Amino acid sequence: MISSAERYSFDALHPFSLITDEHGTIQLVGRSLAKILPQIQEGRHFGETFSINQPSAASPRERPQKLLGELVVLTAHLNERVKLRGQVLPCSATSTQFLFALELSISSPSDISALNLTITDFRISDPIFDFLLFMQGQILNQERLRQAKSSLEWKNRITRLLLSIALSTEESDDEEAVYRTTLDAVCPAFGWDVGHVLVPSRNDPTTFISSGLWTMHEGDRYTEFYRDTMARSFREGEGLPGRVVATRDVVWIPNLYQDPNFPRRKTLSGEKPIHGVGVPIFVGDTVVAVLEFFKECGSFDSDAMLRFFELLSAQLSSVVARQRAEIAARRHLAGLANASKMATLGEIAAGVAHEINNPLHTLTLTSHLLKRLSGEGRLTNDILESQLSKVETCAHRMATIVSELKAFSRDSTHDEHKRVPLKALVSETLDLCHARLLSKDISVEVSDIPNTWEAECHPSQISQVMLNLLNNAYDAAMAQQDRWVKLEVRDQGPAFEISVTDSGPGIPRDIARKIMDPFFTTKPPGKGTGLGLSISSNIMTDHGGSLTLDNSSRNTRFVMTLPKTQQHNGRANTNHSSPYPSRNDSPSTLEPSPSFRSDA
Repeated sequence: MISSAERYSFDALHPFSLITDEHGTIQLVGRSLAKILPQIQEGRHFGETFSINQPSAASPRERPQKLLGELVVLTAHLNERVKLRGQVLPCSATSTQFLFALELSISSPSDISALNLTITDFRISDPIFDFLLFMQGQILNQERLRQAKSSLEWKNRITRLLLSIALSTEESDDEEAVYRTTLDAVCPAFGWDVGHVLVPSRNDPTTFISSGLWTMHEGDRYTEFYRDTMARSFREGEGLPGRVVATRDVVWIPNLYQDPNFPRRKTLSGEKPIHGVGVPIFVGDTVVAVLEFFKECGSFDSDAMLRFFELLSAQLSSVVARQRAEIAARRHLAGLANASKMATLGEIAAGVAHEINNPLHTLTLTSHLLKRLSGEGRLTNDILESQLSKVETCAHRMATIVSELKAFSRDSTHDEHKRVPLKALVSETLDLCHARLLSKDISVEVSDIPNTWEAECHPSQISQVMLNLLNNAYDAAMAQQDRWVKLEVRDQGPAFEISVTDSGPGIPRDIARKIMDPFFTTKPPGKGTGLGLSISSNIMTDHGGSLTLDNSSRNTRFVMTLPKTQQHNGRANTNHSSPYPSRNDSPSTLEPSPSFRSDA
């Protein structure tokens, strides 16, 4: 009988060995050997579990004393991967017990994991096992390093792509260009065959239709799919776009052919399955676009790709929200500018009326004179020609004033820049307020402006800025005994400097710091909105110039810097509520070329 102490010692020193009696009957099995071969049982012959590979002439039923001293190799019947090698030794003085002093035959660290073994299954200070365990650790570390490197490369890849898209769309206010840039970047980067954008229909914002933006690989596999998509509309929950709108999340379809909720699958051709993904673009809580991507199934990490599309959705949503906010802000600013312009017209209305009343009075007197002379028979050709010349001059003067008023008051937000002579622009602006200034004995001095001086601008906007400064100069000069206003134009190389100076004593520094702020005014209630200088400053900034207060001047002096040539950035007009053309929700008649990539 084997004692507990002997059993413990045996397990510690020989965890993969076994003890038999002289007939080969198993009396004790090492704990680790029993773990990997639970079919070994005490009281059975060891030959029922193992075959003897060495010595080759030995029979499994050999008595242990016949194998005494032999180097043996045993193979398990039920698991040929388990090989034990060692030597048969007597383990007691009675020679009735024999020890198969065996160790597990392991050739690679992977064998350890395959047999579900751990370090506690081996005897302490086994140099072979220590080395194999070390190698296994090295292999595991290398695998972890490979995985970490692969993960880092993937993160770097998507980070570079997202950064590239962000930089390409940073300054753009064209929503369509953002989507085009994204399609052209994502599809080649990850091998997607198709990229497509859907947007709400103008007729029914709850329905999504194709925007006409596509990126497709060459070939005709998706030609019918394209036609089918162009002819469809998608309500919430319908098809891939509708599911994106309903779930408000990225939707991934592993195999379009097997998805009953993807009706367009019937127009796809080819044997290989196709992946599909829909990406929502949000502005606030509203889905404003859905991006679709399709490709043949391949070997890639779908979870990682899904995470990329989630990041892409967040990034593009931020870009589009910023664009729409900027467009709304520009429209609001344009409305404020127009309101300020109308307020300015109100201030000069009396002067304009006076400008028109003078020639009207002359026309009335001329008419009466001609009637009287004609009635008295004293109307000669010379008198008639002289008086008609006065009529023509007065009519031309009134037509000029009306034309200047119309040009000043119209909304020029979406006009193209054009080259205008500064002399004519200054003259037309002064015509609108000259009478008002002279009516209060305010003298006006204008510097000499060569006829060749021209600037590229929105003329009515520059006129609005000058008129606003002249009106402010009028208010400032009215409070002075010496009343004058001076307008000067200087050539400063790449830009013109237009300054308006009045006889006022200047503006205190504490007020000067806030004078360009919206709604800040020093005028009494009802006399000003506080928007004039703020809007004027924005107009000059949009022209690439500036509006500043000259603190070095003894009098109040504002300086406009107007570049001679505008830097065109290709910004699209913002007078549309949607960046895409309207389309009826009927089948499209477009016939795509099978080889097109970017143009639908």
